[in-house]
Amino acid sequence: MTLIFVEQLTKRLKYTFDFVFNARGLSYEFTTDLTYFSTSNQQKFNYSTHSFPNVPSLVPCSLLFEEEIHQISLDKVTMDDIEFMSFNECPDLVASIFFVLSRYEEYWKVERDEHDRFPALCSMQSVFGWLDEPICDRWALSLLQFIGIDSVPSSEFNIQPTFDIDSTFAYKGKGTFRTIAGILKDLSMGRINRVKDRIQVLIQNRKDPFDTFDQITQIAEQYPETRCFWLLADFGSYNKNLSYTNAQQGEIISKLASVCKIGIHPGYDTYTNATNLTHEIHRLADLTKKEINTSRQHFLRLLIPETYNRLIEQNIQIDYSMGYAETTGFRMGTARQTPWFNLKTNEITSLELQPFCYMDGTLNEYMKLSPIQAIEEVSTLKSLVKQYGGTFSFIWHNETLGFKHHWKGWEPVFEESISY
Repeated sequence: MTLIFVEQLTKRLKYTFDFVFNARGLSYEFTTDLTYFSTSNQQKFNYSTHSFPNVPSLVPCSLLFEEEIHQISLDKVTMDDIEFMSFNECPDLVASIFFVLSRYEEYWKVERDEHDRFPALCSMQSVFGWLDEPICDRWALSLLQFIGIDSVPSSEFNIQPTFDIDSTFAYKGKGTFRTIAGILKDLSMGRINRVKDRIQVLIQNRKDPFDTFDQITQIAEQYPETRCFWLLADFGSYNKNLSYTNAQQGEIISKLASVCKIGIHPGYDTYTNATNLTHEIHRLADLTKKEINTSRQHFLRLLIPETYNRLIEQNIQIDYSMGYAETTGFRMGTARQTPWFNLKTNEITSLELQPFCYMDGTLNEYMKLSPIQAIEEVSTLKSLVKQYGGTFSFIWHNETLGFKHHWKGWEPVFEESISY
């Protein structure tokens, strides 16, 4: 047990020290009582402007004792070979953890990308060169060491394959209009092999290339943490899946739900549209005959706090959207499943966030890595999660798992991802 002296108790403090201590199997207690703290024989840490002889102490900035969201002047500082942040010229290792973990900067008005997403380049972790490591875990261990805790219970490490089902089939079940339009598009682009492939699938001489659900079933049986997220939005420019009434798709969902946790993949506009979110969750619940309490946003469209508030209203317990499309890394500064802290209400919420480290398309289509380079990137990310603890969660799609077209040769990348 570590006794921590603070001048004021706040939920921001509790959230941060829960991450530092409880998430690592350690216990702590706050006190604002000077006499009790001074006379205690427990291991102690002083996070205040008071001075105590022979007690590890850090003078805090105001961040963890405020209730508002402010614009802050941020700088990178180095102390004892540890890089962290100063807030309005006040260095604070503890506040650095809270700032990143709570996604404080995402409440600021910043330039957003073409899909209205917070860009990785706008992240202070990117600016300061910390995005490629679980920096909050590193800071937590540095803080514990500063306090005098050198031995931490061994960190749990899990591998979690997750799959987004944006299009259940490439060719099947699309209807006459979409099928003809697809053939014409392929012909206009000279993709004759795809036309032949489509015809073979439609006359049932060949399996649909997106139908990799037997593989996903095998993976789920081997890795109990496997998750699938199904897109059941109405058809639109960015929602291309089959109708939720499609019988073949319904059979696949029902079968897969017996071996794998199925979550909703809320459609493109649901990050601000509560009505559509409700409809889509009810559709999946009807198909699985189970309560739907996990989610990941389609296109990773996320607006904090609005999107998370809507998920809570729908009784979503865990969201898996915390990561970037354009680059790999640790958007939340950790790979640990962590509660969402709502800065608007200053509350530790019921919604848990499970960050992911990379997405298949990030490696291949955004970063333009070769399979060999991608294996190195995946191996590095996985090693960091294993070192600091947490869940190595990553995104693939049923369509990429077929390793066709520009995914040919990417089997070793997936194999590296699921290798302990």
